[in-house]
Amino acid sequence: MPRSMSSPMSARANLFQVVTFATDPLHGNPAFVLSGARGISDDGLMAACTILRTDVVAVVDEAAGGVTPLRFFTSKGVHGGAGHATLAAAHVALHNGAARAVMFHTSNGNRAAQIEGKRIAVEFPVMPGARVDRIVDIGAALGARPTETLVAPFGYVAIYDDPATIAAMQPDLERVATFDRTAVIATAPGRDGADIVIRVFAPNVGLPEDPVCGTAHRIIVPYWAERLGKKRIHSRQLSPRGGDLFCEDKGEVVVIGGDSSLIIDGTIRLPD
Repeated sequence: MPRSMSSPMSARANLFQVVTFATDPLHGNPAFVLSGARGISDDGLMAACTILRTDVVAVVDEAAGGVTPLRFFTSKGVHGGAGHATLAAAHVALHNGAARAVMFHTSNGNRAAQIEGKRIAVEFPVMPGARVDRIVDIGAALGARPTETLVAPFGYVAIYDDPATIAAMQPDLERVATFDRTAVIATAPGRDGADIVIRVFAPNVGLPEDPVCGTAHRIIVPYWAERLGKKRIHSRQLSPRGGDLFCEDKGEVVVIGGDSSLIIDGTIRLPD
């Protein structure tokens, strides 16, 4: 019997969605992870972002020599990696086997991840922030004048004294998008058990507010560790979804940890 419809060749990969920095699927920052994608072209992996309507997917490849390759893709090409997607990949790698630690190899270097209690912790190189005088224009963009401002490759940081200021913040996103960095980060000392609070705005890359941002903590954890006189920092993201990050300043390395939970487990067909 002739087929009335024809379908393009497709390849299958295992598909997971993991919520990171929370256990409730309505909180934290969800990320998609693919495994078993051997032989699928970069174009096929890029297409996964379009199919799933997500900014980035993490691809966990087969381990070799004690190292697990980890790649990231957006709909436009290879991506350097995202903190929440790395933690999601670690959840998939560690909860699908007996191992309690994994060493990822990424395009930006190796990342050690391990289970600590009920949480997963991932090591990232520190991203030092330098003091810069942008108090006036960043204050105008965020709607509240900070006490000091920092700059790092990922973004500008605005420091405040009151966590209520962060919670109530209503930034002018058009102004935020004019800054020459991916993000503008607002942070203050914490409340209700958290050492610090944070919000992250990145409208110039299509993310008005990041639900929970791991990368920003590579900048702010060393700052707050020095200011608060403690190495372990519990950070609370005050975005609408919200999330909690448990971090440690280890000098050249920042450990970023959090709860995680598997939300979707299935198969995806990708064009090849």
